[in-house]
Amino acid sequence: MTASPEEPRTLRVGLLQTAPVFGAVEENLTRIAELHNGLGPVDLALTPELSANGYGFTPYQRTDELFSEDDPRLAALVSAGIGVGFAERSGSGLPWNSYLLSDPLTGTRHLQRKLQPVSYAPWNEHLSFQAGAELRTADIRAARIATAICNDMWHPVIPWLAAQGGAEVLVVPVASMEGTDPARIRRTWEVILEHTAVLLQCYVVFVNRCGTDEGARFWGGSRVLGPDGGVLARLGDGPGAAVAELDLTALRRLRAEVPLLAEARTEFLSGALSTGPGPARELRHV
Repeated sequence: MTASPEEPRTLRVGLLQTAPVFGAVEENLTRIAELHNGLGPVDLALTPELSANGYGFTPYQRTDELFSEDDPRLAALVSAGIGVGFAERSGSGLPWNSYLLSDPLTGTRHLQRKLQPVSYAPWNEHLSFQAGAELRTADIRAARIATAICNDMWHPVIPWLAAQGGAEVLVVPVASMEGTDPARIRRTWEVILEHTAVLLQCYVVFVNRCGTDEGARFWGGSRVLGPDGGVLARLGDGPGAAVAELDLTALRRLRAEVPLLAEARTEFLSGALSTGPGPARELRHV
């Protein structure tokens, strides 16, 4: 009897740092494809938050600016293993800020809707998007993957729940602008990403956009972090691409030897949430 081939233990990930323009959907998708064509062989290639639509500060006015999960305009990119961020049409109310990944080999699709649209100026995303209700994980190639879209990472329970759901790779598509204190925002993201990678023992793939959109400047700096907090690949402040190979065998060995996630005292959660401040909100973890 012939032995079955050994399951791959690495994941080769590409960063596609783009500068989308709000409302220029076709041009944005074309730029993603062009950048991907020069990347070389990867298992997944990842783009920033709202990479198809660009980042606007006003609600969407036209239905042709919105996408469905199976939109033919996204099909070629998604089937090639490119993660795309887009404004997803909803049958009830505002659209979702969504991100879609697909495994080209198995056809497995991973759709995540932003759970925490920013509710304060200058972003005011709650006026343009409704919040997602589920935190999902999916098996893509050799890895269990979850997605946390930009502001979701500023709510630490979200990446923690993803890791508790088995996520080994956390995809973080972002549209982070410089604001009035660029050094502070960059340092804040460094702390968030390193903290997540080390304490949740996972790879973190941070994909920020760059360029100027709707008068705001975005700083790029996309990178991949390993579970020791070290940077495996990094981009600058302009459009570009980079590749990192994620060693899943080493990650699983680390989790077995230092079982931080396995030893989490999750039985405390129900009591803590029932007495905590603020209104209770349901978040389904699937």
